[in-house]
Amino acid sequence: MRPNPSLILFLLAVFSTTAALYSINSSEDYQRTIADNVIVFPRLNAKPEAASVLLIETGALKLKFKQNAESVWVAENKFKYPASSKLIQKVISQLADMRKIAVKTRMPSRFNQIGVEPYQNADANSVFVKLQGADGEILAESIFGAQFKRNNIGVAEGTFIRHPKEQQAWLASGSIDIPSDLLSWLDTRILNIEFNEIKKIKIREKLGGTAAVVRSNDDRGFIYQNRDGIGYLDRKIAKNLFESFTKLSFVDVWPRKTSEKWQSILYFEAELYSGSKIAGQLLRGDSRKILQFSVDENTLKKIALRGLSDTIAYSQLNNWSYAIPAWQADRFLEGLKVIEGALQ
Repeated sequence: MRPNPSLILFLLAVFSTTAALYSINSSEDYQRTIADNVIVFPRLNAKPEAASVLLIETGALKLKFKQNAESVWVAENKFKYPASSKLIQKVISQLADMRKIAVKTRMPSRFNQIGVEPYQNADANSVFVKLQGADGEILAESIFGAQFKRNNIGVAEGTFIRHPKEQQAWLASGSIDIPSDLLSWLDTRILNIEFNEIKKIKIREKLGGTAAVVRSNDDRGFIYQNRDGIGYLDRKIAKNLFESFTKLSFVDVWPRKTSEKWQSILYFEAELYSGSKIAGQLLRGDSRKILQFSVDENTLKKIALRGLSDTIAYSQLNNWSYAIPAWQADRFLEGLKVIEGALQ
């Protein structure tokens, strides 16, 4: 009786599959790389409050943030200017919550397909992130790649990751917010003095022209005084001028300096109903408008006590030069209309 060829092939296939499965399951390497909802960064997960140094690198971009002696996060790459503590704390929380949920490739040729290629490459899409404690202990360290929402394995959000010293790539739960520019990491808020808090504004231009705008005691709004006399100011002009200090933010910042290339546009002083005064000047530097403040110490303390002291080091307001958006500069420039009498 001749053996059935089909039966022989079937038995060989079963034997080969069984042998392969046994070999894989008994492999130490396979056991090591099984994803079982394991916490990716156990040290960070155990003590997220210990994080005090954040390093980010991708291509030519290298950023470093550190907590100073006052526990304020500052940008080491930007004159130690205060960083956005809200953003950094969010990143720390996202990293601490990550868990391994699936094993991915070990082949370097496929790393770029999921965004975990070497982050030092000029055209890299990957981002390297490291969190350290004050004593230098590494709490989290990984290369982060592509992210997605909703997956056929039931994961709501996922991120591909790989340790820089390992070949194995993983799919981890959750996502991470890593802006690719320094400005997005900074606390860009300067001041937020509400429209109704300001009682009076004085303006002076470089050539000596002056003007003042004050709220009237009647329902007619605002009174101005300039070289032409006294009158009621157009409400739109007054509103723009008095909102100059509302949600004021910057697009760049440097330690305070005076450049020969900068030209003074106007000086200002805002008097608040609280009695505080905020003075400074608006300058033109190339195509940018720049603000510098000269505020007395008592006023700085009052500003800090308005519930905003946890967002920026207001005590250092006088120490910086702020480049502000054009639309915010235009509000200050309403003051020139008052000085020049161009109010109609």
